[in-house]
Amino acid sequence: MITGESLPVDKRPGKVVIAGSVNGSGVLTVRLSRLPGSNTISAIANMVDEAKLSKPKIQDVADKVASYFVPVAIALALLVFIVWIPIGLKVRQHDGSRAVTEALTYAITVIIVSCPCAIGLAVPMVIVVAGGVAARHGCVFKTATTIEIARKTSHVVFDKTGTLTQGHLTVAMEQYFEEEQSAIAAVYALVSNIKHPVSLAVKKNLQNKVSSKQEAANVTSHVGKGVDGIVGGRLVKAGNSRWLGLEEHHVVKKFLSQGYTTFCTTVDGKLVAVFGLQDSLRSDAEGTVAELQRRNIGVSIVSGDDEGPVAVVARQLGVTSFRARCTPADKFQFIKRLTDEGKITIFCGDGTNDAVALAQATIGVHMNEGTDVAQSAADVVLIRSSLIDILTLIDLSKASMLRIAFNFGWSFIYNTLAILFASGALVNVRIPPEFAGLGELVSVLPVIAIAMQLRWAKFSKTPTNR
Repeated sequence: MITGESLPVDKRPGKVVIAGSVNGSGVLTVRLSRLPGSNTISAIANMVDEAKLSKPKIQDVADKVASYFVPVAIALALLVFIVWIPIGLKVRQHDGSRAVTEALTYAITVIIVSCPCAIGLAVPMVIVVAGGVAARHGCVFKTATTIEIARKTSHVVFDKTGTLTQGHLTVAMEQYFEEEQSAIAAVYALVSNIKHPVSLAVKKNLQNKVSSKQEAANVTSHVGKGVDGIVGGRLVKAGNSRWLGLEEHHVVKKFLSQGYTTFCTTVDGKLVAVFGLQDSLRSDAEGTVAELQRRNIGVSIVSGDDEGPVAVVARQLGVTSFRARCTPADKFQFIKRLTDEGKITIFCGDGTNDAVALAQATIGVHMNEGTDVAQSAADVVLIRSSLIDILTLIDLSKASMLRIAFNFGWSFIYNTLAILFASGALVNVRIPPEFAGLGELVSVLPVIAIAMQLRWAKFSKTPTNR
């Protein structure tokens, strides 16, 4: 229901199970972790409601125009009344009573036929429908402003692990520099309770190899760097080569040159093990990036991973702009530089270390498989974690703003013609007072119809990787 998985997903003790999921064979014992008012469905519903109730900047224009509309309509009616009195007396040779009555009829018709409703509905009607369409395509936006500006996107920045890649790392190579079982025991103890994808992959690789399990104390995670703790009275550190100062180690360089993500472990400052991990691209990553580039939208990759793996992914996707070994602050500065250059940026990420960049970008897009911290910082949540939905967001924004522009144009044309016909400016064409009220339907129905038509709009689809 939430992730749209077509195949069973392995669930082990401690894993999150979403209510409404279908269980396969066997029995699951689950513990309720969220009350109905704060679960995933409620959070998505709240975001949808917030988006519907929020106003894009263009709504301020509509509100301002509508605020002037009534006094202008009354002023025009007064002008029509004043003009038709002498016309009735001098041109049509009516007596005073009939001239005033006829002038008053024209004035009242002008007030009745003029309609600010179309202007008032021009934006919110489209935004409400767009919110439902976006949700149906797996894309939930928190504010209506997102729909307004997404069409202007000039640069998209992707995180790598868990965003462009599936985030399911596996250990492809490993090398130990002291007694193997001792090193395995130290690494396994340190990463046992760490949920980072790299730590999970290393743990899975070692769980059938460790002969004697130990306990780690004072375990501390360092965002974008690694983890450290005390195992058997010794300080054990594990993380990327840059944090541990091992970039020039010959084994580390060998792993990096082959495009592997490296996970190095030191005990009391001495290197004891190096793991080389690899990940696979999401099925829609190549097609999405290619389509963005075809539209002349710049694409960049920023990642906390090492140079080698990032370069491999960038080469596979045909992306020339990429940065590796980025801390959260580095990602923030990269996005800030783009926005300072006047670019409308989308940043797509999933982890806690992406939260600052998600908040800094013009539009922050969060992959739903990521952390709650990142989700709270984002402007858009991709429920299906499908990169194609970024294109859907841009296309939906273009389609929505086109319809808003049409609604504004129709409102202007209708009110101009209606007032001309009602005021008697066109002598041979006039709207009788008894039919003036129908103008409400004539003005509003096209606005509603064009907004509802958005439900059947076609959005681009990209091919999956071959």
